[in-house]
Amino acid sequence: TDPRAKSFAHLDASQQTANTMSDRFQMGDPKVSLEDTMIALSKANLSFQELVQVRNRVVSAYHDIMNLQI
Repeated sequence: TDPRAKSFAHLDASQQTANTMSDRFQMGDPKVSLEDTMIALSKANLSFQELVQVRNRVVSAYHDIMNLQI
């Protein structure tokens, strides 16, 4: 499988989990604690930041290659 697709799938899954937990906590679900919700939100944020950093490095490498003197 494509590693990029796997990264996007992981990011999407973590964001969906965080959103679901957040919604359930706000609705008063006793099975969802504030701590678990905050951890899920933090994981989703870290996954997103990781993906942004990878993208930034790829763009930077592309610009470096394009600016090489031949």
